[in-house]
Amino acid sequence: MIGRGLLLVALAALGLTGCVTTGGSAGDGAIERSVGQNREAAKVNTELASGYMQEGQIKVAVEKVRRAIAFDDGYGPAHHVHALLMARLGEEEKARDSFARAARLDRDNSDLANNYGGFLCSQGDYEQAQAMFERAYSDPLYETPEYALVNSGRCYQEAGKPTEALAQFRRALDKGARSPAALLGLARALHQTGAHQEAAEVMRRYESRHRHTPGSLAVAIAIDKATGDQQALKNHRLILRGRFPDSPEAKAIEQGGSR
Repeated sequence: MIGRGLLLVALAALGLTGCVTTGGSAGDGAIERSVGQNREAAKVNTELASGYMQEGQIKVAVEKVRRAIAFDDGYGPAHHVHALLMARLGEEEKARDSFARAARLDRDNSDLANNYGGFLCSQGDYEQAQAMFERAYSDPLYETPEYALVNSGRCYQEAGKPTEALAQFRRALDKGARSPAALLGLARALHQTGAHQEAAEVMRRYESRHRHTPGSLAVAIAIDKATGDQQALKNHRLILRGRFPDSPEAKAIEQGGSR
């Protein structure tokens, strides 16, 4: 979720599209040209805002997206980018309002639905978050439904529903999910549902493809304790202490008196 680990779609995939108008009288044509120019200006400024956000130039990005909305308040992608920026800045109410407006204006944008779901989950609005994720992964034209499925699984875990999370991670992997979050989420969900040996097998798959983080090592250690694999437990603790000595996970081991 936004700010707490859920995947965000690439900003280049926000579905930015222009507007072309035709037909009507000469007077209508002038109005349509003006509307079209405003839409094009909104599109250009939204794209600039996306680029600046990716580069970490948040202040400039906010200025550009506000210009986009000033040109055309009905342009959904501008509200989407504004929502992402507000979420990054911790302006949660503004982010919520912008996500809601973007969703009303751009109902068929599954990238938006996925990001909106991530935001809602970060706010503890789990039911509405799952509705947004479902809108995304159920879209037959969505090119990356596995992103929304992984996010759905992680949100179910946040909500304390490991069985539902397990199903979503399996679906994500069936659709070809390659992110570390998919395998790690599956391992955690298997552990949480009592399938500790299978969880250990999935963790070995994870380790063969991805580098450990403090969080993944914490999951591995929990699984090792459940399976009673003392050698794996020792190895994972050594890696955690050696690579990430200042991490909260390593400090938790020390405070817990683990050896």
